[in-house]
Parts: sequence; structure tokens; C-alpha cells
Amino acid sequence: MIDIERSARPTTIKDLKGLVVSRTVVLPDQLKKVALFAFERPEEMAFGTIKSISVSCGVAPQTVLRLAHAFGFNGFRDFKALFRAHLRNM
Repeated sequence: MIDIERSARPTTIKDLKGLVVSRTVVLPDQLKKVALFAFERPEEMAFGTIKSISVSCGVAPQTVLRLAHAFGFNGFRDFKALFRAHLRNM
């Protein structure tokens, strides 16, 4: 898996999807499961907790945090902010 540098982290959901589609970031199966969940249900990513998202995805809570770090975010709170901004702009 390739971690994105913090300075190059995506600023929109479109950028985030682009990284996955272009395979700039190679995600193991468990992280891919959480990423697909995030794209399909952005409202749950924006307002859910690490625990609730991990239960919905059937993964360990640490997996959700690892996904945020893989995309260059300092933590889950910063990752959630991307989804909240996306919902505000819809």
C-alpha cells in the first residue's frame, strides 16, 4: 500500500475517487471494502464513528483509521471533514 503525503492528500471526494480509480493508491481488500462503503454512503462517513463504520463494513476499527492515514489524513476526524464538506456542497 502506498501512503499519500499529507501535503498531497485529496481535497474533494472526486480527488479521493480518482486516486482509487487510477490505482495511485493500492488498497488491500479490507481497506478497499471501507473505501467502497465511503463512496456509496458518504453521509455515514461524514457523521458515523470509527466503531459504527467498522461494524457496517465488517472490519476492525483500526482498518477505518488506516484508510484515513493511507490517503494522507492526520486522523479520522480530518477524513470525516472531507465527507462533510462534500455533503454541504451537494
